[in-house]
Amino acid sequence: CSGKSSSGGFRKRKHDNFPHGQRREEKENVNPSSALMMSFKSFQLELDTRHDKYERLVKLSRDITIESKRTIFLLHRFTSAPNGEEILNESEVKLDAVRRKIKQVAQELIGEDMYQFHRAISPGLQEYVEAVSFQYFIKTRSLISVEEINKQLIFTTEDREETSNTVKFFLM
Repeated sequence: CSGKSSSGGFRKRKHDNFPHGQRREEKENVNPSSALMMSFKSFQLELDTRHDKYERLVKLSRDITIESKRTIFLLHRFTSAPNGEEILNESEVKLDAVRRKIKQVAQELIGEDMYQFHRAISPGLQEYVEAVSFQYFIKTRSLISVEEINKQLIFTTEDREETSNTVKFFLM
């Protein structure tokens, strides 16, 4: 004997206590313009906006990661290629494109809480730091400082300097 009664089980689901018709009536009686519903609509809009921003940042981070990896692969050919200077110039062009993507990230994060989006952009920034560090090492045979990386991430827009404190935060 398993301990179950012959009526099909000993547990009832919570919603079985309420007639289905009563629930349907309650849904129909909800006033869509009530203060509570308006609050939930506003929360829904805020969450949707935040989620959309998070997804845009994830996409930008992926693009940054991909381009940074391509730059690293390019730089790996430096020692075996006869045209080392050309490879360094090409890597600089690629890293400039990555910095433009990072500028887009910084613009998305203006006025936002950085901690909410850390996981979205961290992988791309880490890969960028690796690419910049590798390029700097090939050029100078020394390691690049965080301050030097941060200097490269100061963006200007329309005659004013805009320091990307958001991006600096992630690099520290």
